[in-house]
Amino acid sequence: MFSLLMLYQLGVKMTDTLIKKDDEQGYIVAWKHKQNHNDLGKFDKEMSYGDATKECEKLIAENEEKTFWPEKSLESKEGFRFP
Repeated sequence: MFSLLMLYQLGVKMTDTLIKKDDEQGYIVAWKHKQNHNDLGKFDKEMSYGDATKECEKLIAENEEKTFWPEKSLESKEGFRFP
């Protein structure tokens, strides 16, 4: 677990990727099947980090065969094409 001293030592740019704010915009929900790792996808709807986290928690409760996580939509669009 990171301590505040460790975060300070990493510097501002490094810690920006570690600390997410619930109201930060531009996130989508990505998913992957737990057994079949080739079965993956992403939802197009952009939302805040807090909303994306809540949506992931809801989807995880509804579907035990997949894992879901919030992902920055700009980073997500690079190198991924929807089928």
